[in-house]
Amino acid sequence: MRAAIITVACLSAFTFPGVPAQAGSVPAVPAVLPATSAREAQTAPTALQMLASFGYSVGTPARAARAVRHWQRVNGLTVDGIAGPQTLASLTAASAGAVAVRVTPPAPAPQTDVESLIRAAWPDDSENEAVRIATRESRLQPGARNACCFGLFQIHFAAHRAWLAGMGVTSSVQLLDAQTNIAAALALYQAAGWAPWTL
Repeated sequence: MRAAIITVACLSAFTFPGVPAQAGSVPAVPAVLPATSAREAQTAPTALQMLASFGYSVGTPARAARAVRHWQRVNGLTVDGIAGPQTLASLTAASAGAVAVRVTPPAPAPQTDVESLIRAAWPDDSENEAVRIATRESRLQPGARNACCFGLFQIHFAAHRAWLAGMGVTSSVQLLDAQTNIAAALALYQAAGWAPWTL
């Protein structure tokens, strides 16, 4: 059956039966989800809300699909990344306490998975370009350095020393940490766009 793409409204305006209400805000879910039938189109928002209640990150389509696949894999379901009726039934049983929740959300991406770290930090509309630039600048190697520039995004430490200090980066060696470098690069992008990396 050919897969369809469905659009899901913001969940902050809805509540779902069987899903515990959370104080504060409702976790965001992606605007687009894969589905193969109208029934799966209806079950996907509820399934994602339940995954969010178990601590999964579902705020973008990629994170939502990863969360669904992880839940399916560790709970013995067909791993297709589609939040259909079978996945919803498993989540509902776990939410109601009928079965033990057998998993915890995946751990954050390891330090070595720098592309995932970049994508997690940067806005969705600019993450692809950020990955492209980091690949060009350092081949996604956090320890890359030369006479002036350091880390994934090859940040010129001497040129940016003043504002980096405001972020707690007082040594060029700190820019060799992937997450520190990504945070600094994002701050630089927010201040100056892509200009610092223009060839």
